[in-house]
Amino acid sequence: MIITLDGPCGSGKSTLAQLLAKRLGFFYINSGYLYRSVAYVLVKDFGYDYQQLQAPDVDHIHTILHADHFVYQYADGIARVYFKNIEITHHLKASTVSDHASLISSHLHVRHIIVATQRRLGSMHHLITDGRDGGTEIYPQADFKFYVIADDAIRAQRLQNDAARIGTVLTFEQALQMTQMRDQRDMNRLISPLKKAHDAIVIDTSLQSVHKTLDAMIQIIQKSSRSVEYQNFLRN
Repeated sequence: MIITLDGPCGSGKSTLAQLLAKRLGFFYINSGYLYRSVAYVLVKDFGYDYQQLQAPDVDHIHTILHADHFVYQYADGIARVYFKNIEITHHLKASTVSDHASLISSHLHVRHIIVATQRRLGSMHHLITDGRDGGTEIYPQADFKFYVIADDAIRAQRLQNDAARIGTVLTFEQALQMTQMRDQRDMNRLISPLKKAHDAIVIDTSLQSVHKTLDAMIQIIQKSSRSVEYQNFLRN
């Protein structure tokens, strides 16, 4: 079974996806971590600047994601990423890394390589994934598709709080501008733009608590015509 959560940055899709995976006992793929990992290593190990990130060397991407170098783990409700046996997970939440990841994800060959990695993982597990195009491009056959949204101001505040947790100071105005610029870039890109799948269920996290939202999503899954498959999975 495959469940996708797509939506703009700061909508809460990653938090919901992780909690949903933990509640259901599914494998969780944080697609943002895959792109952020590549962007982070390109800058740190390959010395890329902003301009180079817009046209990365495909050989560098293959090198980074090679099985000997790159490991994505999910266990006990926690996703971890390792590059050359060093955990880099804590670096991936920085706003600069997120911005860099948005740049490289617009590159067709980069997307092909990372999508292949996502599909390989998807073939091995019952999974939940979050991102921008999980339900439209990567797993169009997904059993359940959710499109997660929230008001701009709330998303900006979340970005500001995330930045503060890793020691970065952003004003609300800066966070709002970054959020809106990211939306424009993600929605208007030529390759796999951010958009709602025609059969996705919209989830608004603006006013409802995370746990109430999670409960509502689980009810949708359990009440669906696919609930027989879901129950069979639970029994196995």
